[in-house]
Amino acid sequence: MKVLLLAALLMPLTAAAGPEMIADGSVLPLGEIGPTCAPTACLTGSAYNANTIGYYNLNPGVESYAVLIDAGSCPDCDQGFTLARIWTLLRLNAGAAFQLSAAVADVIDDGNGCYAPGEEQARSDPANVSGIATTGGYFVKLNWDSPCIEPGRPYFLIFRFTYIVRGVAGPYIDNDGIAACRSFRNTGSSWVDLSTTFAGDPFFWADTECCSAPVGLEGASWGSVKSLFR
Repeated sequence: MKVLLLAALLMPLTAAAGPEMIADGSVLPLGEIGPTCAPTACLTGSAYNANTIGYYNLNPGVESYAVLIDAGSCPDCDQGFTLARIWTLLRLNAGAAFQLSAAVADVIDDGNGCYAPGEEQARSDPANVSGIATTGGYFVKLNWDSPCIEPGRPYFLIFRFTYIVRGVAGPYIDNDGIAACRSFRNTGSSWVDLSTTFAGDPFFWADTECCSAPVGLEGASWGSVKSLFR
């Protein structure tokens, strides 16, 4: 059963409550101004917009979330773009410790204009996050210098909890509703469209940087994606 906590429970945190930063995974309390980063070409995915209504108390284990990256999401990067920093917004309990990774995947077209996550084309190294001293909302960042991705077509951006999961309550969601075929969750067996269970989109997005000479990502060719649009 899903449990939706209202916005009144989104208590601001002070900088003094900030946890330790370990490896490539780092966190920033929700009560601060918001995630800050180096200049970026664009944001892609479901970026934080301060329109948060609450979070789902799911107590996730080893599982994944995916959000559709629109074909024209980085119009200024006409040669290609890389995923530099992956962000999400989570409710974390004091003492939380977990490992995470990110990936970019092909899309699968069901023939009715709906995409679902397909084969992963590149995955980041895992990173650890711990040292959470105070229960609350946290922006979680994963640094990733991904391969150069060809623009102008859709992909799925994947955020995965791996191996260690302790003290993660669940993702915050926005107050804009949720469209079908955009956000997915996989708890181990298959991808489930979150529009059937969530009231809003989880915040999950990437800072991107432009690059040149896009190449096929490790593991497979992007030709499998091209074939969908012939």
